Amino acid sequence: MQVGDLVIRKCAGNTIWQRNAAWQQRQELGTGIVLSKEMSGEPKHSCLTVYYAKAGRTWDIAESLMEVIND
Repeated sequence: MQVGDLVIRKCAGNTIWQRNAAWQQRQELGTGIVLSKEMSGEPKHSCLTVYYAKAGRTWDIAESLMEVIND
């Protein structure tokens, strides 16, 4: 993923509640645009700052939880 990509939350998880939470976030926030990418968290992993126009706010999230929807 790169800055400027259009992304959406993956509907995945190890448990049903994780998948349900992902689905709910996907419905509430919709698609977003990647504003920045950096290594953070504990342990360090690739994270994105995503702007969601539908919600009018930004969100920091692990890159592994997102999927690119533009070519």
